[in-house]
Amino acid sequence: MYMPLLFACLCIASGVAGVVHLPIDENEEYVLVPVSRVRRQTTGGVDNNGRAFVSHTGTLIDNDRHHLLGTASAAKQFHPNGPLTVGGSLDYTHLPSGSTLGVRGSNTRGYGTDVAATGRYNFYNKGGTSVYAEGSYGRHYSGPGGTSRVYAEGSYGRHYSGPGGTSRPDAYGGFGVSHSW
Repeated sequence: MYMPLLFACLCIASGVAGVVHLPIDENEEYVLVPVSRVRRQTTGGVDNNGRAFVSHTGTLIDNDRHHLLGTASAAKQFHPNGPLTVGGSLDYTHLPSGSTLGVRGSNTRGYGTDVAATGRYNFYNKGGTSVYAEGSYGRHYSGPGGTSRVYAEGSYGRHYSGPGGTSRPDAYGGFGVSHSW
């Protein structure tokens, strides 16, 4: 039944794929521009517990200053039968400073929605020295055990010479807020 359709498609494809001859001047110069490929990756499978999953990750922006990675995923438990979980994330990196921002979300039918955001801002990041502030926020909406948490922290560390270093100043500071209901 499919053979005539397959034969017709092959005939059309071979007719379209013919060689085209173009006149070329011997004195012309051409510049070949490298092709930039966007990286994408799809994974999936079933683990030992009977949970099926699929995830697709792709680079949305990638240049000398910015990198943005996006991910979408879904999972379902089949042994025993469980709810469907769908989610996604965006991860941004400012390449010159190394500062990052990540946003995530997932929903499990009957259990609620989880959202989270994390970020790190580098005030100074050269050599072995880094001064930064980072923080995160997470929240669970509806379903059992709703919580939210906010915190920020910073640290400074420097290693001077040798494997163990002769002088190692360290500083750490932070604050946090946590709430459960």
